Amino acid sequence: MEKKKKDEFFKFRITEKEKELIRERAKNSGKNLSEFSRFMLLNGEVISISLEEKRILAGLANNINQLVKLFHQKNKEPNNLMEELRTTLIHLKNAYRRSN
Repeated sequence: MEKKKKDEFFKFRITEKEKELIRERAKNSGKNLSEFSRFMLLNGEVISISLEEKRILAGLANNINQLVKLFHQKNKEPNNLMEELRTTLIHLKNAYRRSN
């Protein structure tokens, strides 16, 4: 496999904290900073969530919180806990699929 010459530069500004976080992630990945940065810029993903999806996710989170609170109050699993969690999981999976 022929190695292509890398003679172009990409420059952008980051904070010192961001720089340290990026260096740490590169180190943890086993790549040097250039390899890691190049890989993330070419293969990384930014997931964009619409306001409507944020509203839906907030509602799902609220439902889960209410179920957990009920669980703690009664000290036993509410009748609909597992069904609600399954439904919530289906909604989350569908939302994730739409974002890809």
